Amino acid sequence: MIKQLNEKARTIITTDGEVDDMNSFLRYLLYSNEFDTEGIILTSSVYHYAGDDEKGIKPERWTGEKWIPYLISEYGKVYDHLKVHGEGYPTPEYLQSIYHVGNISFKGEYEQETDGSRFLENYLLEDTDERPLYIQTWGGTNTTARALRSIEEKYGHSPEWSTIKKRIEEKVVMYIILDQDDTYSEYIAKKWHIKVINDKFNFWYFAYLWKYTNYNLTRKLNHDWQKKLVNNFGSFLANYALIGDGRVIDGENEDEQRGIDSYLEKNPEYERFDFISEGDSPSFFYLINNGLRNSSDPTFGGWGGRFVEKSSTLYTNEALDFNPYTKCSYTENPDCFISRA
Repeated sequence: MIKQLNEKARTIITTDGEVDDMNSFLRYLLYSNEFDTEGIILTSSVYHYAGDDEKGIKPERWTGEKWIPYLISEYGKVYDHLKVHGEGYPTPEYLQSIYHVGNISFKGEYEQETDGSRFLENYLLEDTDERPLYIQTWGGTNTTARALRSIEEKYGHSPEWSTIKKRIEEKVVMYIILDQDDTYSEYIAKKWHIKVINDKFNFWYFAYLWKYTNYNLTRKLNHDWQKKLVNNFGSFLANYALIGDGRVIDGENEDEQRGIDSYLEKNPEYERFDFISEGDSPSFFYLINNGLRNSSDPTFGGWGGRFVEKSSTLYTNEALDFNPYTKCSYTENPDCFISRA
């Protein structure tokens, strides 16, 4: 089915709390009139989790549960201005109402039902919208796995199970940035026939490794352009993190505090106010209805990358085409990725 040009993608975001998630979420809010946002769920990953005192699990780079409500409140300060320039921006009150905390205690933990998993479980069970539901996966898949497992546990032996399972499988599409825990491979892929678009590579052009990609593609990520953009566009963009901007993120490890001077001293390839990362943004770039029809077929290609069909349920972005700057394709020569000529 071909999406109409005026039809918005329907989506739920799941995210952990790394600085690139924060930057991606800020950008998402600015693009949010392009989507029907149905839920926002904080989750964990192999890189970030809150810990569990009772089980003796210490937090790992945990940045807390408040950064999403905070950025939504900051979005609220510019909401009236955004409405002047585009229709369809969700109210900040609505966005706060759909924020939930999912499975955050440990990497890949999906034994416990949480507010986030119950929200997703109920949404999937009660969903009557005929449009696909894109679950953006910026962190681990564990909260999604818990929701699906709860549905299986409650209905797996019931007469309605085959109907429920088929309806969910035909509707849900997961856009995964890396595999940031093992719950997709260990549970979802084994038990559910759900379509997955797995970005294992393309996001690096817009993530931490951007300095090592072709300069023609990333020159606007350098400090001169970034500082001009961020510093001149008001209080909301003041929350956008840049290298060496003085920002300290509570809970993050010192060697990942990219806003402090010591990070610049240890990483001389960067300059103050260089771009940091938005590694998760391709998951919603893919959903922007720009007429390329990639939502109809991931192999067509779009702003979130072009994908190869690996199976009936799995697409990966191994379709790396001719690069006009390096005059070759990654398939022919992996140095196309790192060349700065």
